[in-house]
Amino acid sequence: MTKRENYAVRLKELVNQVADDGVEVEFDSDLVDDVGLSSIEIMELIEQLEDEYDISFPLNDLAEIRTITDLAAELERLIVNR
Repeated sequence: MTKRENYAVRLKELVNQVADDGVEVEFDSDLVDDVGLSSIEIMELIEQLEDEYDISFPLNDLAEIRTITDLAAELERLIVNR
C-alpha cells in the first residue's frame, strides 16, 4: 500500500467518525454533497490532521479538496514538502 493509500484509509476512518449514521463513506465520496459534512466539521478534520501530522494546510488550497482522495493527495504533498 502506498503512503497516499495509507493516508486515505486514515482519512476514511476519521470521516466515518463524524459522518451521520447510515452514510456510506467511500474514497471518492464528496465530503459535503455525499457525506454531508458541514464547513465546521471539515475545518475540525483539517485541524486534527494538522495536529496529527504536524503540518499546516494553506486555506486557499482547501477549496479544491472535495473527496477523501483529494485530501489524501494534499496531505501527502504537504508531508513530503515540510
